[in-house]
Amino acid sequence: MTGRRVRWQTAAVALAAGALLIAGCGTKPAPSSPAALTPVPAVGGATLATSASSINGTGWAVVNMGGSADPLDNFWELFVRPSDTASWKLATPAGVASNGGLVMAVTSATSLVTGFLPSQKLIFSPLAVTTDGGANWSQSALLDPGFGDLPDALGAGARGQLLALTDAGGVEASTSADGSWRTLTTQRALAESPAARACRIQGLTAAAWTPTGSPLVAARCGQPDVAGIFVLSAGGWHRAAPTMPVNLTHNVVDVIGLATNGQRTTVVLAVTTAAGTRILAGWSADGGASWRLSPELAAGTGTGLSVSIWADGSAGLVLPGSTAAAAASGATIGWQSTEWRNLPLLPERTTTLAAGPGGQPQALAVNGIAFTAWQLAAGSNRWTLIQTIHVPVPAGSSG
Repeated sequence: MTGRRVRWQTAAVALAAGALLIAGCGTKPAPSSPAALTPVPAVGGATLATSASSINGTGWAVVNMGGSADPLDNFWELFVRPSDTASWKLATPAGVASNGGLVMAVTSATSLVTGFLPSQKLIFSPLAVTTDGGANWSQSALLDPGFGDLPDALGAGARGQLLALTDAGGVEASTSADGSWRTLTTQRALAESPAARACRIQGLTAAAWTPTGSPLVAARCGQPDVAGIFVLSAGGWHRAAPTMPVNLTHNVVDVIGLATNGQRTTVVLAVTTAAGTRILAGWSADGGASWRLSPELAAGTGTGLSVSIWADGSAGLVLPGSTAAAAASGATIGWQSTEWRNLPLLPERTTTLAAGPGGQPQALAVNGIAFTAWQLAAGSNRWTLIQTIHVPVPAGSSG
């Protein structure tokens, strides 16, 4: 699948094309257990707009484009920034309408797996794989039921294994992008396990792997003070979450970002307090047995938070204003940092942050069909526009 995506004119065509994909890849029966529960959006309001990077510096970003009042006339787009440049290029795989959203997982220096969220009558999730930085794509095994509406619904391990959260509340695993999926657990089954009973799971929020290849699943806990991260090892689920600081006790904790890069797992936590949301980042080098937490960062009360975790373990946030008219702010933190770095006021319509060349942050903004990249140079307090890409999104193209 190469070149610009051809928009499917009707949902029926999308479904027919999906059926062709099923015929080529086979399909997994939906879980028969009635215990599956639907994942719920994060308390912190994290959106699908996010970015990632590989160890060689290649950057990836997912943003929503179109600007239409009708969300079905907007499409999620995937962009790539090759490691040797500051410029981005469109890399969305061809052939599947992306109205529902995209999730992604980096699998090597130039390899990435992306999945299409269900939308309209497309009830499963096609996946696509690139090994050359988005220049070419091949189809992968379908996920059925499809991905949940979560930015970290897809996680990749060091050996290319995948972990997925479905919109039916399932946790699915595959040994590779070309392998078949198998059900590890469901939201209800995990909630009823001894390790998670005290959490009182309200929803699954993220999937990742430990450095040694054990599945990690994050959840929102109904029990205050408890962060919900669970690892599957020694034949059962075990809690693998940090202990919350004393000053944030009696508050609900939500895991809104989770990723493992190399030997380090990074988590981003949102704590709902009476004064608004507080954000903490954390890092573990032993698969969740022990954690180091960052200081807290005030995130206000706005919705539309963007969370990005990069290959070196650093994290970037776009924090929306408390009202629609209020400007968004941004912050980053490295895994060795002792405090958050508050960035200069973000360019208008910034949707996510990305790691640019040398690790310096870039702000990625969307205005209708215009994608703009802004660079913050080292030691500078001003964003510089470095690129504009126009991505036509025809009205009514989704049927």
